[in-house]
Amino acid sequence: MNTKILAKFVSSLLLLSSSVWLTPSFAAEFCSDDYYINVTLSNGARWDMCWEQRNREGIVLHKIHYTPKAGQRRLILSNASLAQIHVPYDDNGARYHDISDYGLGGNYMVDLRQTDCPNGKLLKDGERLVLCEQVSASDHGFRYQNEQIKTEALSIFSVSRVGAYHYIPLWRFYEDGAIEPAVGATGALQRFNNASAENQGWLIAPNKVGLGHVHNFFWKLDFDLAGTARDDVIEELNLQEQGDQSILQRTSLNTEIGRSVNPATARRWLIRDAEQTNGEGQSLAYEIRLPQSEQQDIGPDSETFTHEDIYFTTYQECELYASHNPSLGGCADSLYGFVNHEDLRGADLVVWPSTTFYHMPRAEDAPFMDAHWSYISLTPRDWHTRNPLSASEDTSGTRLANPVPPVTPPVTPPVTPPGGTTPPVVNPPSQQPTGGTGSLDYWLLLLLILVIWQGRRETIH
Repeated sequence: MNTKILAKFVSSLLLLSSSVWLTPSFAAEFCSDDYYINVTLSNGARWDMCWEQRNREGIVLHKIHYTPKAGQRRLILSNASLAQIHVPYDDNGARYHDISDYGLGGNYMVDLRQTDCPNGKLLKDGERLVLCEQVSASDHGFRYQNEQIKTEALSIFSVSRVGAYHYIPLWRFYEDGAIEPAVGATGALQRFNNASAENQGWLIAPNKVGLGHVHNFFWKLDFDLAGTARDDVIEELNLQEQGDQSILQRTSLNTEIGRSVNPATARRWLIRDAEQTNGEGQSLAYEIRLPQSEQQDIGPDSETFTHEDIYFTTYQECELYASHNPSLGGCADSLYGFVNHEDLRGADLVVWPSTTFYHMPRAEDAPFMDAHWSYISLTPRDWHTRNPLSASEDTSGTRLANPVPPVTPPVTPPVTPPGGTTPPVVNPPSQQPTGGTGSLDYWLLLLLILVIWQGRRETIH
């Protein structure tokens, strides 16, 4: 190959690497490779993020990015973690704050085996295998007439033992950009009393009452939509009845505040980017819903943080946990104190959603109880111009002549594992695409053919 051909080859290779090679294979910009998760699902959607293990919160996720198929990679969450597991008992004999007082990490974190993570990948923190990364299949992304799309999700979970309980914090990241944080609670019942306390629990064996109790799960979500920390805004959405019609009311939340679910108005919340839009000019946003709203714990005045279901605050380094927060640097003790009317506009927003599970023990909870799951829902709104799972959208995201009407994928609770320490078992991951015009091998082969053809052409001339 002469010098001119070699120069053309090098130039073409550099162009290819900048436009094709490097784009889908981002290095771990924010952490070491050992703490970097980078998974492309079968429809071409990609999730990548960093993680770490902390003594109190357990697994904390950082810099969570989502890339739609043939779309732009954007940041969604700067940080995401569990922020408290509050467990008050009906007899008032114990009111645990499991994360701040004990912790999900360190010695409380369970070492995983490959059998705990079938068809998945175990990730190490130092020498300990503490995190399972899996790709799981769901039944339906959507179905319309003869068109049916199955979908996948990236699942990440760990297991922690606190007392007799085993907690399974689980994060699911779906192909359409939806995120489902969840916690499974299993293991064994923690506290009992005799038959005289039957009105505070359930008789599960002769003269043995399993005491009723509440699990209040709180998450801490630092949203930085599209990579900017100070241009996100919060809106509350409520349906109001006016005569025989329902009118959607959108209210901006401009100062720190706590709010509660309201099934009568189908209340939910929107985190919206004030600057960036999708291809049709609609603001990129995520919708927050608390679907498990049939139970609610409003505790005594000493537990004011339970009086609302979701809190919106500005980022403060010392605001770590929803309750029993260390009072350092003038920081408040709980979420109730975090809300001190600071302006949310132009601030780095932190969202603290929660959900409640009331556990009334039953005979089937002994000797080990099956996992009961609590979860919340984070759903993209106007992140795409059409349903990204639909085959009626081309790879550029352009609307086709006769598109299939978009259908919102159903929210499915996480798979329930058997009792004991065994985490959820999911279906094997689907095979990743290996060919086609989007693969690196295809473009390298094409480049090689072009270089050889050009060399032969110049030799002839």
